[in-house]
Amino acid sequence: MSNLILQCKDGGDFQPHPEGIHPAVCVDVMDLGLVETDFQGQKKMVNKVKLVFESEAKTDDGKPCSVSKNFTASLNPKAKLADFLGKWRGRPVLPGEIVDLAKLLGACCTLVISHQKNLSGKTYASIDAVSKPTRKVAPSGTYDPAAARLRYAEWQTKSALKAASPQPMAPAPTAAAPVAAPRATVPAAPAPAAAPFDNNDDVPF
Repeated sequence: MSNLILQCKDGGDFQPHPEGIHPAVCVDVMDLGLVETDFQGQKKMVNKVKLVFESEAKTDDGKPCSVSKNFTASLNPKAKLADFLGKWRGRPVLPGEIVDLAKLLGACCTLVISHQKNLSGKTYASIDAVSKPTRKVAPSGTYDPAAARLRYAEWQTKSALKAASPQPMAPAPTAAAPVAAPRATVPAAPAPAAAPFDNNDDVPF
């Protein structure tokens, strides 16, 4: 059997979302399943979700810009997702409250975005803050949730293959951490049309 050789590419002509304050709309809530995390030196598997937003900004070739943020799927008062949703709607998530994440689809907000660099030196867009919407933003319809899930499944498969490939001998080898198998994906329902914007209305969750 021939060896499977993978190459890490530089991302091509990918453009991160512009920095600044941007009115935006949520176009996807993706269940990432169990993801291995490292917190204070301890590795564990936690359920993660990704929120994807589209703004009125455009790429150089005129395509709508999108930006995303991953969260642990928890509404614990100390969880980042609970804090994010509370600032988005303008009131905190209370203990015992249930939030239907499907209601985030089509909901507008205001995002504060900055540029950061990852470990390989590539620039990416970071959502630093969120607040209630200042105006309505309608989804362009170009974002494809099914395609996004396919890309994530492919990334999971490549990660699993990389983890399973033979590693160079080391003086004190350690067992590789288990990698979650790719989850079956179900295309998400199209985002509902956003309701007419009213500055006095709260976001619908």
